[in-house]
Amino acid sequence: MTEVAERWGSYILHEGDDLLRFWSTRLANGPRDVLLVLGRGFDPRMCLVAETLVRLGGEGRREVLLLEFDEGPESPSQAYATMVAENERRLEAAFAAPAAVRRHAVQMVNADRRRISSRSAALVFKTANDLQTYTDVVIDVSALPRSIYFPLIAKTLFLIDRLAASGRIVNLHVFVGEDPSLDQRIVEIGIDEAEYVHQFRGGIDLEATATHPRLWLPLLGEGQEAKLQRINDLVRPDEICPVLPFPSTNPRRADNLVLEYHRLLFDEFRVEPRNFIYASESNPFQVYRHMRRAILQYVDALDPLGHCKIVLSSLTSKVLSVGALLVAYELKEAKMTVGIAQVEVQGYEIQDPAPTQVSAPTRLVDIWIAGDCYARSTREN
Repeated sequence: MTEVAERWGSYILHEGDDLLRFWSTRLANGPRDVLLVLGRGFDPRMCLVAETLVRLGGEGRREVLLLEFDEGPESPSQAYATMVAENERRLEAAFAAPAAVRRHAVQMVNADRRRISSRSAALVFKTANDLQTYTDVVIDVSALPRSIYFPLIAKTLFLIDRLAASGRIVNLHVFVGEDPSLDQRIVEIGIDEAEYVHQFRGGIDLEATATHPRLWLPLLGEGQEAKLQRINDLVRPDEICPVLPFPSTNPRRADNLVLEYHRLLFDEFRVEPRNFIYASESNPFQVYRHMRRAILQYVDALDPLGHCKIVLSSLTSKVLSVGALLVAYELKEAKMTVGIAQVEVQGYEIQDPAPTQVSAPTRLVDIWIAGDCYARSTREN
């Protein structure tokens, strides 16, 4: 069987009260220099992580890198400028020194009106020097679109890995404010053509390997039929392994998704029922583990037909999306041909009544993906 070192076989995941206890202890035990990266937007969860870290106290620097992105004058998101301004006011109020909040513009489209958001997001951090003075880098994806946080996390992890190779350990945490009820009220408006994320496209469309088999693993979420169709047209897969959330808060969620996409999956895509992959909707590392195992099995099975190309797509929650990103990153580092296909949207619309603050069901999740805990594990092994 193809051998790829399992980087996140052991992992650290905190949520809810456990997260608060962990970070309270962590910040109290010696000075921690924390860089928080988050997106500027109307989502009421935008300031949740920043306010939480400030409230927990502790010594050391607390700095914010605020990513500003504009979906264009025609975007329906422009209607929520008042909510964006209120979030900015809250963010600046949380920090005593205004200079602690820096801004970085992420360009979404170029002069030809072509989407370049993933390429721009990969340039937020250019070298390891941008990160080496911090003990912890926290990327809060609660108010960021997938086209930005996928390449941002991948590039940050790459630079932190290079620092670790030179003996400098920087911790990387991905925070998510999970609230399914709020997510259902923030509706995507207008979709573009499918494309590959900037850092995960190399080798997929090479003419020299056009006959090599393609394996597509889409993580399924509700209301994404148009996106699935467009990604399928882009990828032209030979095998499809849909990933379903199970177990989940709603025990029938996986069944409901199969019913929703029954015609598309079975009549058009010709998916074999045995190809479905199941992973917990609350654990990105289980998604990583199950997808990884399936991919390596298919790589071996399809090897006689040529070098297998792997394409991942996430059309589900941000917690599960991080699990898919970890798979893609690991396989890419192992020199395998892996792509992430996505469909960007033109903006968002909030269904009434408009949310103006974080609701009680919001679950704060810390996905710790690099740093001293993994360095200790590596030394012990």
